[in-house]
Amino acid sequence: MPVLTFTYGPLENNAYLVHDGRDAIVADPPDNTSLVLNALKREGLTLRAILLTHLHFDHASGCAALSEAVGLPVYVGAEDWEMKDTLLSRGMRFGLPEVPAFKGEILAPGSYVWGDMECRAIHAPGHSAGSLCFYIPKEKALLAGDVLFYRSVGRSDFPGGDADTLCRTLRERIYTLPSDTVVYPGHGPVTTVGDEAAHNPFCSI
Repeated sequence: MPVLTFTYGPLENNAYLVHDGRDAIVADPPDNTSLVLNALKREGLTLRAILLTHLHFDHASGCAALSEAVGLPVYVGAEDWEMKDTLLSRGMRFGLPEVPAFKGEILAPGSYVWGDMECRAIHAPGHSAGSLCFYIPKEKALLAGDVLFYRSVGRSDFPGGDADTLCRTLRERIYTLPSDTVVYPGHGPVTTVGDEAAHNPFCSI
């Protein structure tokens, strides 16, 4: 199951398009919508879901354009959606443009099937209160957002963040996944669950 990566924006965010040759999902869509649309056309894919790992400005900048282009809502964690005005406005403090409004729908933790693609949404608070990680069991792949990076973790000083909660999330909900699960983070290179559980300097087992 291919995972296409699009790195974009001043903070070098990673967006991911995951597909099985027919159906696709996208997580944290890039602000250059054509990257996704061209990939869908090139591979002959139908986009089934737009997912947001969390509602921070740098990950949400492409949501409005893609949602409008394909006619799908953006699925987001409940706790983040309740704080959307606060979370989305913080980018302007860094001199970044305002995030365009988009149609969001709350996604509860649990298992989903989009087209023929099975995906489990894991509530992963700590970086933000409503962070979601998306686990694709068939491929042992985890779209982790900013919960977990290679040898690092997401910052916890934004509204809704908490360092102790983040570490508990990792130990109880992420490091319990199969150790060979490939972690696709919101920034930086891929890693694996087992490698981070053993060697992450900020939170290991």
